Amino acid sequence: MLEAVFVPPAVYAELTDARAPERVRQRVLSLPKWFEVRTRQLTSPARDVIGPHRGDREAILLAESLSADVLLRDEQTGRAIAMGRKLPLSGTLGVLESADAKGLLNDFPLVLKQLRASGFFIAESLERKLVQRHRARRGTK
Repeated sequence: MLEAVFVPPAVYAELTDARAPERVRQRVLSLPKWFEVRTRQLTSPARDVIGPHRGDREAILLAESLSADVLLRDEQTGRAIAMGRKLPLSGTLGVLESADAKGLLNDFPLVLKQLRASGFFIAESLERKLVQRHRARRGTK
C-alpha cells in the first residue's frame, strides 16, 4: 500500500522548472498530499554520492535516510549508483508493469505507446517483451 512519495527539492525544482513540459509542470504542481517534497535528514554521516546530477544525488541520499521501499530512477548513471549502494530500485517501466499486474491499468500497451510518444525512450525489443508479458498475464495473444 502506498503511504507516501518523497521527492528531494532538486528533483521537484527540475519538474516544475519553466523549461519542463507544461503538462509535467502542471501535474507536479497539483499532486495530492501524499506526495511530499522532503529534504534528507542527517542522522549519520552520509557516504558521498558522486554523480552528474544534483537530483540523483539528493534522491539517493533521501532514499537512504528514509530506508525507502523503492527508489524510482530511470537514468543509467543514477541507477548504477543506487545499485552500488544496494538501494531497492525500480524504473518507470517497472512501476507501470507492476500496476498492470495488479490490474490497475486498463490498457498497458496503450500506456507504453503514450509514454513513448511523450519522449520517453523505450527500446522496441523491450516494449515487445513488456507487451508479451502483459498478454501472458491476461491470457490473450
